[in-house]
Amino acid sequence: MNPRPSCAIVDKGFANPEQISIKTFGGLGLSYLNFPMTILWESQKARILFCYLLISYDQWLHRDKLIDMLWPGCDPVSGAKNFKTTLSRLRKSFMGPRSINPIMTLGEAIRLDFNIFSLDSSQFKGYAQTGIKMLARGDISGARRYLEAAQDEYSGEFLPEEPFDHHICAERAELERLHESVLTSLQKVYQLEGNNDAVEAISFLKAVHTTS
Repeated sequence: MNPRPSCAIVDKGFANPEQISIKTFGGLGLSYLNFPMTILWESQKARILFCYLLISYDQWLHRDKLIDMLWPGCDPVSGAKNFKTTLSRLRKSFMGPRSINPIMTLGEAIRLDFNIFSLDSSQFKGYAQTGIKMLARGDISGARRYLEAAQDEYSGEFLPEEPFDHHICAERAELERLHESVLTSLQKVYQLEGNNDAVEAISFLKAVHTTS
């Protein structure tokens, strides 16, 4: 539910239209130039590894940490072998009509190549944090633009198709808390602007999230 008639306008100069867009809110999906991309995952572990790299996004993760996340308690030799196989399968999953290498490596650390991808959850965090800071500084108009942009990005639960994975659940909970802060901040903005209809819409959204 959108509490206002118009879309938020923020500076999106950092976004590259040639990037592959990754949607995580409401379910994992990829698109290029607004056309859906089908990824034939080589294995479920390869898909989960991709999801873990979405959580860290532009941060380097050491191979050992990922091994512990994917195969907790696994012995080092087996873990290293499993990881090598899974990383290879992840790369092969992107060997389609538009073949790309989604992974960057630095020694034994890896991350997604964020020059190739744009990620909705990362954009949401950026908009939300900027909007909340602007509100604290008293920039009401600027705060509204960024908070509305954050609300536009948040279109559902983070990767709901993985309801039991501990690491994905932790990220989902963190994003839900940030979304609650976005709604609270937006409500304050609309109160300051005297937009009573939007205040009521936000109150409804908060009630829905509380009971869901």
